[in-house]
Amino acid sequence: MAEVEAAQLKEEGNRHFQSQDYKAATKSYSQALKLTKDKSLLATLYRNRAACGLKMESYVQAASDASRETVIV
Repeated sequence: MAEVEAAQLKEEGNRHFQSQDYKAATKSYSQALKLTKDKSLLATLYRNRAACGLKMESYVQAASDASRETVIV
């Protein structure tokens, strides 16, 4: 159940990202990260959250998330 919810939150985050609501997208991705243990999904969520950080000019957070993503992969 948690994996399904995490995937739904990822899709929600993607919709927010597409509408340029990066703060809401970050929140959705962060919630999904708490629910999943799937390595592929974790990597995608960190990568997506890093992209949000770049768009919001939160470079330290973006670098941290990008680093976590590369460790998982």
